[in-house]
Amino acid sequence: GTRAAPLIGAPATLAAFACEPVAQFFGGTAPTALLFVAAALGTGTISRQTFNSYSWHLLFLIGGGNALGLCVSKSGLLRIIASAARTGLTSTPWPLAAELVLLLVAATTFISHTVASLVLMPLVVELGSAAGMRELAVMLGALACSAACALPMTSFPNVNSLMASDDSGVHWLSVRHFLVAGIPMTGGTAVLLITLGYWLSDLSIGAG
Repeated sequence: GTRAAPLIGAPATLAAFACEPVAQFFGGTAPTALLFVAAALGTGTISRQTFNSYSWHLLFLIGGGNALGLCVSKSGLLRIIASAARTGLTSTPWPLAAELVLLLVAATTFISHTVASLVLMPLVVELGSAAGMRELAVMLGALACSAACALPMTSFPNVNSLMASDDSGVHWLSVRHFLVAGIPMTGGTAVLLITLGYWLSDLSIGAG
């Protein structure tokens, strides 16, 4: 019974994710996932020791990103940001793509990629549609959201790398290591997206 529970619960949770009415009935995908975890813990499918050994810093990062994205979309803040961006950004395709890439790279340097994509990608879609380059803007925007790597909190792999330690508890990496390697990588990737990335995206999917 204990071994069969995950085999039943995991597919049921994935099926609930795929069926939007079911997920919304439980409050969304995040509460639906928590229901499975709560049921597994309550029935003894997973032990308390296993539960406490989970990477909670990553789970909090994911949960915080989902909550922030929901707040931005429901509060109307996204519409305010989009209105301000329309007046501050150009509508010409290549300059707009360059501005969006730089904006996303700058944002994802200081906040997690997940949070930035949840908050800013709808804005990228709206601005790209207004400029007649929706698909191209989404392509470059999605890549730009994952470009920044200068700080450890920007992505789950960075957080995992920062938390990795040897048997005596000494961490292998510090923030300085991320800065030394991440700043040139982030800048170089942004330049590649604005130049070669724009050209390849325009060649493959066009500006429409």
